[in-house]
Amino acid sequence: MKLKQLHIYGYGRLNDFKVDDLSDLQLFYGENEAGKSTIMSFIHSILFGFPTSQQSELRYEPKTHSSYGGKLVFDTEKFGEVVIERVKGKAAGDVMVLLKDGPVEAEEFLSKLLNGTDKKMYRSIFSFDLQDLQEIQRLKEEEIGKYLIAAGSIGTDGILQVEQQLHKELQELFKPGGRKPLLNDFLRNLRLQEQKVKKAKYENSLYESFQSEMREIIGRVEKAKKFLKHKKAALDGVNELLNKWPLILEKDQIKKRLVELESVEFPADGLIRLEKYNDRLLELSIALKTVQHRIQSTEEEMKENTLLKGFDPQKAEKFVHDWPELQQSIRELSSLEYTIAEDRKKYDSFLTELHYPAEKAGEIESLNLGMDMKARVKETLQQYIRYEGRLKDLADRLEEDRKSVIGLENKCEEIEKQLVNEGTFKEWKSHYDGHASASGLEDEKKHLEREIENLEKRKKHEESKLHKKRRQAQIISLSFLFIFTGVLIWSFTNKQWPLTLAPILAIGCAAYLQVRKVEGNSIDFIKESLDEKRDRLRKLKEQLKTAVGDVHIAFQYKEQVQLREKWKQHYSRLEEQKQILEESENLFRKMSKNVDAEERKLNGIKAELGLAEDISHMKIEDAFSMLKNLQQTRSQLSVAMAQKRKLQKKLEEWSDNLFQFLSNIDAAVHEPSKAVFFLQETLKKEREKKFVLKELRKKLSELNVDIIQIKNEKSVIQSSLKELFEAANVEHEEDYRIKAKLFEEKTLLKERLSLLEVQLGEEETVHFKSEEEIKNEFKHLNEVIEKQSQLLEEDRNRLASLRQKISFLEEGGTYTEQLHLFRQMRSSFNDEARDWVELAVAECLLEKVMQKYKEGRFPQVIRKAADYFSFLTDYEYKQIHVKADGDLAVERKDRILFAPEELSKGTGEQLYIAIRLGLVHVLKKEYPFPVIIDDGFVNFDEKRTNRMLELIQTISPDTQVLLFTCHPHIARQFSEDRVIQLQQRLPQTNLSG
Repeated sequence: MKLKQLHIYGYGRLNDFKVDDLSDLQLFYGENEAGKSTIMSFIHSILFGFPTSQQSELRYEPKTHSSYGGKLVFDTEKFGEVVIERVKGKAAGDVMVLLKDGPVEAEEFLSKLLNGTDKKMYRSIFSFDLQDLQEIQRLKEEEIGKYLIAAGSIGTDGILQVEQQLHKELQELFKPGGRKPLLNDFLRNLRLQEQKVKKAKYENSLYESFQSEMREIIGRVEKAKKFLKHKKAALDGVNELLNKWPLILEKDQIKKRLVELESVEFPADGLIRLEKYNDRLLELSIALKTVQHRIQSTEEEMKENTLLKGFDPQKAEKFVHDWPELQQSIRELSSLEYTIAEDRKKYDSFLTELHYPAEKAGEIESLNLGMDMKARVKETLQQYIRYEGRLKDLADRLEEDRKSVIGLENKCEEIEKQLVNEGTFKEWKSHYDGHASASGLEDEKKHLEREIENLEKRKKHEESKLHKKRRQAQIISLSFLFIFTGVLIWSFTNKQWPLTLAPILAIGCAAYLQVRKVEGNSIDFIKESLDEKRDRLRKLKEQLKTAVGDVHIAFQYKEQVQLREKWKQHYSRLEEQKQILEESENLFRKMSKNVDAEERKLNGIKAELGLAEDISHMKIEDAFSMLKNLQQTRSQLSVAMAQKRKLQKKLEEWSDNLFQFLSNIDAAVHEPSKAVFFLQETLKKEREKKFVLKELRKKLSELNVDIIQIKNEKSVIQSSLKELFEAANVEHEEDYRIKAKLFEEKTLLKERLSLLEVQLGEEETVHFKSEEEIKNEFKHLNEVIEKQSQLLEEDRNRLASLRQKISFLEEGGTYTEQLHLFRQMRSSFNDEARDWVELAVAECLLEKVMQKYKEGRFPQVIRKAADYFSFLTDYEYKQIHVKADGDLAVERKDRILFAPEELSKGTGEQLYIAIRLGLVHVLKKEYPFPVIIDDGFVNFDEKRTNRMLELIQTISPDTQVLLFTCHPHIARQFSEDRVIQLQQRLPQTNLSG
């Protein structure tokens, strides 16, 4: 079953990612976050479904697009080409399987295609990464061997974990001689409960008689309570009637008085309204006098605030308003005088610095200092500077070209001195042609000499190694000889004759090792190779002696050919350099003319600006700027003088108008500032008077309105009083107040009667005619209640005594309760015991299953894993053994055994991978799935990494391997057609394998 193609519609960060024609051994190479783990998870998800939201695995749902899923194309022996497509749908996704004959039932066919393999089994055997390898390092030392056995038997340590969990649960349920386990605790409590049941059985007979008597007393107590409740209710009714008796008498008296007052009528709230009208009339009279007094005061105040005659507020306000502007004009005038003085100094300074003639100063304003002249100055000066710089560069270049021509001429002359004449050159050429056949032999001779030199070096190195080995063997044999000679002497001295045989044999072996020659097969091979090479070299030298042509003449010919070629090159360069020199001279002359022309232009500009000719060309721009400033300064002086005259005229006119206005109102002020201050104060006073007058007029108008309102309201109240007297059928206020008192009495009696009717009800004196009868009935009821209460107290005391006795019997529970609890505890014990039996049986079955796997599949896996492990470690380890206690051990080539936990981290991981690959090999007929490895070799050194890659290449023809890595040194071990480059930044376009 080979994966031919994968197409990711959308999964994680991959979008529309396609790889075709996957090989038996395919490498996916890319940096971190390039999508390696995403592709690995994609293969799992297409085969076994997307992880659900309840699972801890990532779903890799895309965040930037809606497509989710993809398809895989497999080539199988049984079904041919199979396409498996899974897209977003239900929790695990909607899957479709397509064969050559058409689509089939996906779920049923997938189970058949995968031979019942689920995701956990696939990842346990055929897919692993660095995390699976690191899982070994987290195990305890005593667990590593069992873990590897489980991985080699069934591909996962799941059964091993289940076995450990079963054993732990059994120990928690029951342990012989234990106290804390659950079943042990149940047994101890059952025995205690059995004793309580026996005790409760004896006490059960007394308990029944007490219960019967208590029920009888409780019945009597309940009847007595009901009787007492009825009598107490009757007593409360009689007592209430006795308390209400004075109220009943009061009710009768109120009814008689109300009959007498039945004809009295009075307006609602009549007395209150009378008082209210009288109070308001008094208030209005007082208010009228107050308003009249305020009118008189207001008229007097208006006379006191009469406005100043002849004063024009608008003109005064204009003078005050213009004063800040006049002050600013005064300050501006002072500032202008200072500015004019400074500009005169600046103007004189510019003239002095420019050495400008005084007679031409008046012409400065007419000079052309506009933008066109500035641009002309700048452009001409820049062109002059540029041409002058080019002229200097051309002068330097001309000097260099002349030196180059002289140097090349000297070289040509030197070569010509070394050349031979043409006849000698032709004679040497004929000798060289004869020597050409011997050049191949000369090259072969040099090659043989290099090989002989390398072999001699290797011979010295091997002889040094052989000398070291012989020296080590001598040291070991001499050490053994010395030790066993001592033992032999000791055995002779102490007459331990049986022990003498072992030292004699050991001394013999040591002597043999001393005289035995250490093998040196590699040195013999090197010597044979040296002899062959030297013989071949000797024959070549003989052939070279007989070769045609003189070697020395051939060498001279080749030297002459090289000299002639070199002379041609130098002569060609000389001609080119002369041409360049001529061009440089022409350019230099042309540039000199350009510099002269630009210099004439600059002198013309100086004349136009009136500047001296001795001013440096480089200072023309500065002089132009100063002339511009001089022109501006002269213009500013003219403007400032005009402004000064204007301001002086304005100040004089304003002062004349101000003093004329003050003379009209007879104000004796002669200073402008004091005059303005006087106007400000006068304006303030006049405004205040105007405002006061306005408010007083308004106030006077309001007071007149108030008088009218008060008089109208007084008339209305007097009409209301008249209507009030008419409603009470009286003419005077005194009669009105008498009738008000009678009406108030009638109202109070009605309210009291209503309250008494609510308190007494309707039948207060149905059974009793006098207060004495009520008191006699109250006494009789009290006597009956007291007698019945004494009988109830006696029954309650007896009931309390019985309850105390029953309570003592019920402290440990009744016999029935104790028996029920005993049976319940026994039932719980039986349930837990059944659980213990189930766990024990499961543990036994699990041990048998593990043993079956170990005896059946595991030996094949171990044999194949041993071959793989030996190859991976460069045959440092030879075998993998299963010891009698069920643990694994690996055998090194020196026959020493190591437990898995004693191996280094990298070697331990190599053992784990070897067992995994061994299991894949054993299962390949039953489960021919591709193997997926994600960076599983990061802890391997370079040599073992290469061995691992060789092993993968060996198994890939039978089992497809998909390898994912981010390490370039691994990617370099594969040909380009086996490597798929994954870019770090996604999404990616289609890639083909």
